[in-house]
Amino acid sequence: MTHTTRVLASVGVFATAALVITGCSTDAGNGGGDGEKNDTLRYMSYWTEGEPTSDIMKEAFDAFTEETGIKVDVTWQGRDLPNVLTPLLTSSNPTVDMVDFGCAGVGSSLVATKKAADLSSVLGEEVPGEGKTVEETLAADALATGQFDGTTYCLPFEMTSNFDVWYNAAEHPDWADNAPTTWSEFMDLVGETGKGSVALDGTIQPYATAWYINLAVSATGKGGLLEAAQDKTGKAFEAPEFLAAAEAAAELAETGAFADGFAASKFPAIQQKWANNDAALILNGSWLPAEVAPYAAEGFEYSSFPFPALEKGDIQPMQIDTIGFSAIEGAAGVDNAKKFMAFFLQKGYQDKIGQIAVPARTDATVIDSLTSVQAALANPDVVKIAANDGTGAAVPAWNQEVFDPLAQKLVLGELAPKDFISQLVQKQKEWYDLQG
Repeated sequence: MTHTTRVLASVGVFATAALVITGCSTDAGNGGGDGEKNDTLRYMSYWTEGEPTSDIMKEAFDAFTEETGIKVDVTWQGRDLPNVLTPLLTSSNPTVDMVDFGCAGVGSSLVATKKAADLSSVLGEEVPGEGKTVEETLAADALATGQFDGTTYCLPFEMTSNFDVWYNAAEHPDWADNAPTTWSEFMDLVGETGKGSVALDGTIQPYATAWYINLAVSATGKGGLLEAAQDKTGKAFEAPEFLAAAEAAAELAETGAFADGFAASKFPAIQQKWANNDAALILNGSWLPAEVAPYAAEGFEYSSFPFPALEKGDIQPMQIDTIGFSAIEGAAGVDNAKKFMAFFLQKGYQDKIGQIAVPARTDATVIDSLTSVQAALANPDVVKIAANDGTGAAVPAWNQEVFDPLAQKLVLGELAPKDFISQLVQKQKEWYDLQG
């Protein structure tokens, strides 16, 4: 998945996109009325044909058909999928059975419109040939991203960790066992590596704002930022924890920690600088190793550590996203969709996913560049939170229209912490007032 797609997913594009299906093929044999056997699974995918994940899926489709006799009729819709799903879904006989995309967006799209089928029964199904149920194999944090009001509507097969701190382990082998766990320890590490040691593509808002988001969630706890974002008066941001987080985030620009060009570079110049050892640290996602591989320095060893807590006793937050399967309520092939979901979660396919991304299974193997991410995901002391603490899905447009522009200025050193808080309070109240 490309940089642009990852960033859009992390700010909740799936939560706000209109669902309009316009191009899914139909199949007369996919009826199911009058006792007619349904031997087709109509599947619309978020991937485009030729991407690594689509190649893995093709292999699984062939094996699934051979084993079950169910043919998979797939449309490789690509990233337009959230914008291509509704006239046909308004029918009592939808012409698509299953889709895949970001689980975070399922709640405000398919679930909110009552078009998502309940997948709870799949959790108790055995993964073919393994003697384990689907629920037993999936990481609990991954599974939770697809559950809404206690019901499973999205079954994850792939995870991303959006904003960990990355470094070259070949250059800094001691950091793996001595990673900073508090902000003061982190800033000491930054000081030791010298000015310009932190790479930041500051023109990309989510990359800049992630510094403040992680600090704010660390100070207020999981859901703290989300709760404040839903306060129509904006005054929730006057809590001292939010100012403390802002003061910490401002330290980076104030101390000269960011590498030259951080406020005006054109992507991917700054992360290229990091990959060539011209900067020691970068806050980025689990997609980073694959993204920089073509231009990384020889012998570069990718590793990362979880974002530090603001203060000792605060949480270490880890923003995660998942991509998973959802079935369409009322579609003729929902049962076939459920069968394929369990089938695709076999360890063999999850191991293949592990060569390009982080699998949703706890026991799947991953490529060396992602072992540090997988370890952090399995660490119970690291608190997993939704991307942006869930604000993108729960408060559509708040990030883009209220929060991001101000938080970006804060991190880039263009807005003082107290001014950031006062302007955020004011802008948030005005924004909610306009919503009516």
